[in-house]
Amino acid sequence: MRIESRGLEPVPAAERHGKSSSLFTLWFAANLGIPPWFLGVLLYSFGLGLWWSLLTVLLGNLIGAALVGFASAMGPESGLPQLAQSRAGFGSLGVYLPAALNWLSCLGWFAVNSLLGGQLLASLLHLPAAGGIVLIGILQMAIGAVGHDMVHSVERWVSILLALTFAFFTWRAATLGFGAPTQGGFSWAPFALGIAMIASYVFSWAPYASDYSRYLPAGTKRGLVFTWTFLGSLVSCLWVEVIGVAFASHFRLFDEVPLLQAASGGLAIFVFAAGILGTLTANLLNIYTGATSLLALGIRMPRSLAALLVGVFGTAIALLGVQGFSGDYESFLLLLSYWIAPWLGVVLSEGQATRNPALVEAGFWAFLIGLAVSVPFMSQSLFTGPAARAMGGADIAYYVGGLTAAILYLLLRRGSRGAREPAVPQRA
Repeated sequence: MRIESRGLEPVPAAERHGKSSSLFTLWFAANLGIPPWFLGVLLYSFGLGLWWSLLTVLLGNLIGAALVGFASAMGPESGLPQLAQSRAGFGSLGVYLPAALNWLSCLGWFAVNSLLGGQLLASLLHLPAAGGIVLIGILQMAIGAVGHDMVHSVERWVSILLALTFAFFTWRAATLGFGAPTQGGFSWAPFALGIAMIASYVFSWAPYASDYSRYLPAGTKRGLVFTWTFLGSLVSCLWVEVIGVAFASHFRLFDEVPLLQAASGGLAIFVFAAGILGTLTANLLNIYTGATSLLALGIRMPRSLAALLVGVFGTAIALLGVQGFSGDYESFLLLLSYWIAPWLGVVLSEGQATRNPALVEAGFWAFLIGLAVSVPFMSQSLFTGPAARAMGGADIAYYVGGLTAAILYLLLRRGSRGAREPAVPQRA
């Protein structure tokens, strides 16, 4: 219950603790919820049919979970949050752009999740919708303000309750059976779009990853950190998304609320549990990493206060959503997520999170170019690029942006980097 005082500075050896296996329950719990479940539903609606939908789920999650695992494995060596580590590749000033983008993303998804969870909580307690949103917002802010160890602890215990909830949905899916496996067939555009959609959901956690592994002892094997993060992300996402495909194929319903009601078999308590607990586990990461992203912008304040600010602003946006969220808001957040792939390309290519950076490093320019090159390949409701249109709507922007940024950064770094001084820890 002691409030975590550490901000962006490296965690010293005396404060290192925990086991890498704790990462499994954290990422397992964070992905057991309605959003990834509905991804499986949405994927089946693309018309790929049962078996191609299941293959798409598998491939997308393997890619996404591996990228989160690689990012998580950086934490124990550096003792730094993920965005603070980005300084090595982006520069102490250049990191402000990805930090701002990640803060906006954390804030936005906190609001979207709180709207869903708050409305379900309000219905359960017979309160106005605004009352449920405020209650769940206060709970999330209290846990996020306490900090790292409390987040890990809550995720660990809530993962058990969520596993039981989705065990019920698994039993329901097994009882009902899949729909006709022959419906639909392979088509390149929805297959590519589906893999990108599934993978991007998982690796959108990559800017958060080392925030939850940096307190592990410095000698913790990177392979173990990768494996537990990878498995926690993969197992949970595969599980709930396959259930989503199963229900969509059986009921032929693709709207979230009617399908949830049908899937629950009239037992609304399981819908409440999946929505409310899933909101909590996802938003604890949004509020905690939102705080570290705000500090990475050079704003000096206690980490706990930064977490409260994320919660207050996110809850306020969710309250506005009671009046009717525009569908364009979530579409905007999805469009915003394209920055993550070129950022990740730079971060994974850098590998030295602890060196002293210049104001602007080569990774910043590689990131901008990678993002710009990916624009023609984007395929979203708010924007579809010419290359994506030419490919029938197939979305390969994440791969193009990430690979372009990684290759450019390696080339630029080889040409510009000389000897570097050993890192001097900087306090937030």
